[in-house]
Amino acid sequence: MKKTLMLVALVASVNAYGGSIDYLAQQDAEYFAHPSMIGKIGTSGAFYNPAGTVFMEDGTYFKVNAQTIFKDYTMNTHKGILSDGQNGVHNSDFASPMVPSFQFVKKDGDRSYFAHAGIAAGGGTVKYDNGISAFEFIGKGIENTFQSGIKNEKGNFILPPDKNAQVNYLGGTTIEGSSFYYNINFGMAQKLNEKFSVAGGIRLIYATRALEGTGNFDLSSTYFGKNKVSVTLDAEREAYGVGGVIGFNYKPTDRLNIGFKYETEVELDFEAKNGKNGLKTTATNPSVEGMIDGALRKELVIREWLVDGNRNLPAMMALGISYDMTDRLTLLASGNYYFIEQANEDHAYDNYTNGYEASIGFDYKLNEKYTLMAGYQYTNTGANEGTYKDTDYALDAHMYCVGVTYSPNETRKYTLSYGFVDYENGTANAEKGSTTFEKTVHTIGMSAEFKL
Repeated sequence: MKKTLMLVALVASVNAYGGSIDYLAQQDAEYFAHPSMIGKIGTSGAFYNPAGTVFMEDGTYFKVNAQTIFKDYTMNTHKGILSDGQNGVHNSDFASPMVPSFQFVKKDGDRSYFAHAGIAAGGGTVKYDNGISAFEFIGKGIENTFQSGIKNEKGNFILPPDKNAQVNYLGGTTIEGSSFYYNINFGMAQKLNEKFSVAGGIRLIYATRALEGTGNFDLSSTYFGKNKVSVTLDAEREAYGVGGVIGFNYKPTDRLNIGFKYETEVELDFEAKNGKNGLKTTATNPSVEGMIDGALRKELVIREWLVDGNRNLPAMMALGISYDMTDRLTLLASGNYYFIEQANEDHAYDNYTNGYEASIGFDYKLNEKYTLMAGYQYTNTGANEGTYKDTDYALDAHMYCVGVTYSPNETRKYTLSYGFVDYENGTANAEKGSTTFEKTVHTIGMSAEFKL
C-alpha cells in the first residue's frame, strides 16, 4: 500500500530511559545519580561490574531498587499526511509508577556469587489518546491504493485506478502498547590475584510485546461509494532466550579501578499469540474490506505482529573507570557499546547503526553518613529518520542526574536519586509529509541495601 505504510511500525518497544535500542541500562537506583556504574565496586556490580564484586568485603549483600518514571511522548504528523491537510498531534503521558530491580552478592574469600533481577529491555507501557500517527499514514495509504488501482499477482488490474478516491481519518481509540523484557542474571566471580578478577554468568530473558487499538476512516470512491472503515490491531508476542555475561576487573592501585563487561546477543524468537487474528479490518462494503485487509497484511511492519519472528536483544560491551582523587571525591567514567547491526535478524533493526553511550560522574562524601552524587550521559541510539516509527522511536538523549546516599551504619545504605532525560527530536520522512517525535522523561529512584 505504497511506501507511506512503511512508517506503520507498531512495535511498541518504547525505549524510555537510558540505553540503546531495546536495552535498559538503569538497573539500579544509583544509575540515576550517576550513570557511570561499570567501574564501581559494590552490590550494584551484580549487574554492572560482576567481576568487581570479588573485591568487596566478605559478607552477604542484598539490594532492592524502585524507580518511578514520568514520560511525556508526542508525535506531530505534519501537513500533507492528513486528507484535510491538517496536522495531527498524538500524546502519551502514562507514567511507570514502579520499576523494580534486585541485586544479591555473597562474597567469601577470593570468590563471590552474584544475582540480579529486573527489566532488561523494553520500556513499559504507553497510551496514546485518539490513535497514533500510524493510522493517519494508513488512511493515506488506503487512499493512494485506490487512486493507483489494485493489481493481482499477474499484474492485471482487479480494480482500475480511481483518481476521485478520498480517505479521511476520523480518529481512533486509545492506543496501548507495552514491551517488557524480564531478566535474571546470575553467576560467579573469581579473584586471580590481588589486582585482577574474572566473572561469568548466565542471562535468562522472558520478553512480551503487545499492542491494541483501532483507527477509523471514511472512504469515498467511484466504484464503491461511501464506506466506513475500521482497522484494529490486537496483538501480543512473547519469547524466551538465554545469553551469557563475561566480566573482568583490574585494580592496579587502591585508588584506581577498571571494570569491563560483555553481554552476548540473546536470540528471541517471538511467537505471535493471536496469529492472523491480530489484525481485523471492517468496512461497509465487504469487497472494500477484503482489498484493504489484504494490502495491510502484505506490509512487513504489520505482518511482524501476525507471524512468528526474531527480534534479538543485541550484544553489548561496557568499560568503566573509578578513581579516588581524594578520600572524599571519587571520579567516574564509563561507556557502553551496542551491537545492533549484528542482531538484525528478520529485519528487526533495518537501517540502524550500532549505538553507544558515554557518561561521567562523581561521588563526594559529605561526612561519614551522607554521600552526594551527580553525573551526565550522552546516548546515541543508532537510530535515524529511516528507523523512527510511531512507538518505536529511539531518540538520542542527554541525561542529567543527581542523588544522595545515607548510611546510618556499616550494614545499611539508602539511596535517593533524580534524573532528567532530554531527548533530541527526530523526524521520520514519508512520501508527502513527515512525523516529528518528541520525548521528555523525569525519573525518581530509591533503594535500600543491607549487609548480612
